Formats: sequence, C-alpha cells, structure tokens
Amino acid sequence: MLVIKGAMDWMTGNVPQHDDLDDHHIIPASWGKKHLKGDLVHTILNRTPLSANTNRNVIGKKLPNEYLPELIKSNGEKTVRAILESHFVSSIAFDILLRDPFTPEDFEEFIAERQRTLQDAIENLLIKERLDLSSSLRELDEQIEWIELYVRSLILDKLDSDVTLVPSGVLEKVNDRISSLIKKKSNLDPTTFETLEGKLEQFDLRELQSTILNKSLWERFDSCFGTKQELETKFDQLAELRNAIRHSRAVDEVTKKEGEAAIVWFKQILESKSICI
Repeated sequence: MLVIKGAMDWMTGNVPQHDDLDDHHIIPASWGKKHLKGDLVHTILNRTPLSANTNRNVIGKKLPNEYLPELIKSNGEKTVRAILESHFVSSIAFDILLRDPFTPEDFEEFIAERQRTLQDAIENLLIKERLDLSSSLRELDEQIEWIELYVRSLILDKLDSDVTLVPSGVLEKVNDRISSLIKKKSNLDPTTFETLEGKLEQFDLRELQSTILNKSLWERFDSCFGTKQELETKFDQLAELRNAIRHSRAVDEVTKKEGEAAIVWFKQILESKSICI
C-alpha cells in the first residue's frame, strides 16, 4: 500500500530508494518500552519506511511532538501534512501526534485512526477494483490525490478553520455523506467530523471546487489561482480524468492530455511557497 501510495521521505519529500530504507517507528520504541505494555509499540500501524538519514539523524528517538514542528518550520505545515498523508497518516492522526504531553491514550487513538485510514485505502484499492490500473494511470491517480489533499489543506488555511464559512449547499452534502459513513462504521467517533478539518476529509473534488469558487469566498483564493475561469477549466479537466480513472472507464487521449496539463498547472501553483500568501 505504501509503494502504491508513493510514500515520501519526511525530510526530503522524495520517494526513498529501495536500498536506502529504514523501518521507522512513528512513536519511538524507546518511549513505548517505558509507557506501553508488551510489544504494542512495534505494531505495523506505528511503523513506516523512511530514508536512513531521516530516520537516524533527523528524527532519532524524538517524539512526533518534537520532530514534526521542526519539519513544519523547515518545509511548511501544508507540505508536511501532505507528505504524512502519503504514509496513511490522516490530518486527524497528524493532530494527535502533535499533542503535548503525549500519553498512552494518545498512542491508542493514533493507532486506531491510522488503522481506519489504511482499511479505507485497502477497501478503495480492492473493492473498487483499482488493481487493474496501468502503471501510468495509477501514477496520474496518485498525483490527483496529492492535489486533492493539498487543496483541502489550503481551504482549511484560507477559511481559518471556520466551518461556518463553507457554502451551505456543499456543507449539506458533506454532512449527509458523513451521517451515512457513521451509520456504516459504528466505530467512528462523530466528534471527529465536527471541525472543518474533519469535514474536509469527506469533500470530493467538485465540492472543493465549489468552495473555492464561491462568490463570498473567492477573494480569499484569487491571489493563488488568478482568474475564476481558468481555475474552473482546470478543475473540469482534472475531474474528467479523475472520474474516468476512479470509475474504471476508458481514458481517451484528449482526456488524459488535458488532465495531465491540469495536474502540472495545479502542482506549480500549490508547490509555490509565496503565491498563496
């Protein structure tokens, strides 16, 4: 799952080479030996591959509430969140890792959230028949997902985490989706979805588009994207490619080329460190 996701190194942002991988404990084993029973700290849900240098020299035996702020200071919070998303560490799990003090109860909550995220990913891959994608389409799908995650983070930032600013029509659809999800998965904590950050995890691409292009919100985003017309066109091209891939439809050459151009356009904007300030 991590290979398919394209899990990036937490320091460099690159995908580590197979001969430069360490089996990293997200919560350090030394902390687990002091605060947890048995070998719980060694669960696969607390581990992920990183480059040897990042694991040994940058992170070492630090808790996430020590090393994540350092990474954020160096690379920006949106970038760090997106990188950890590639390791199936959701925004909710990310916030748990930042808690200070970090307790055994926080560890259990983190493990449960990462398990949920991984199970959803496995269901998406297997049940939704994603295994039959060609390598080129899978790579495009991963890039689209990266854009979706980054746009969610941008919206969270530009709306100052204020859920009341979300357009009512979008919020209604998202809340309906969340209600259905909670009924389907009784182990989910409903309070997780009370904040804008929690709700954004359930936004689809079109709902992200509607939020940014909303008349009352556009001035918060125009410095990032330029004109509404250009952004709407790029969203349309991206959505066309995304939907063809996700719904196992044939991807014609025009759809693929336009979608690839939209991916490049979004990445150039979202990776800029100054344009969205």
